[in-house]
Amino acid sequence: MKAELELKLQAYLDGELSAGDAREVDASLAHDPEAQQLLAELRTTVGVLRDNEPLMPLPESRDFYWSKIERAIESAQPERVQPLLAFWYSLRRILVPVAGVALVLFLGIASLKVNTVSDPLAHLAEVESLSEHVSSFSFRSQSQNMFVVWLHENADEQAATDSDDDFDDAVLQ
Repeated sequence: MKAELELKLQAYLDGELSAGDAREVDASLAHDPEAQQLLAELRTTVGVLRDNEPLMPLPESRDFYWSKIERAIESAQPERVQPLLAFWYSLRRILVPVAGVALVLFLGIASLKVNTVSDPLAHLAEVESLSEHVSSFSFRSQSQNMFVVWLHENADEQAATDSDDDFDDAVLQ
């Protein structure tokens, strides 16, 4: 409520209130000593600010002063940019975004855990087969934490090898 009273008193002092509002403030000032004291403080503050404001006289009129500045700006020659420097500036406009995109792509690819093992053949494992009729293939995945072994019976290959041996024996005799 006090802030509202202060704002109304400031508007009253500045002459910004309508005639009806000004009469209302006059009526409230007659009965409220706190409002009278606040109005006196505001008048003192306005008077001090008005009396102590430094005046800076200009040697010319305001319009002439600003027109002189405008003429100086218009008559100034723009600085010429060297052609090689202009080329590098235009090249930089292209290279900076491309370098940013390349950096983002590099960081994205580097953050993927495609193969966490340093040895590219580490997923292969050697499995010893005790039978010459069975062959095996193995696969190890560190990321999936699994090890798979495929066993393959060489029955067809063994029969072909045996028949080749029989043929070789027949030829030698």
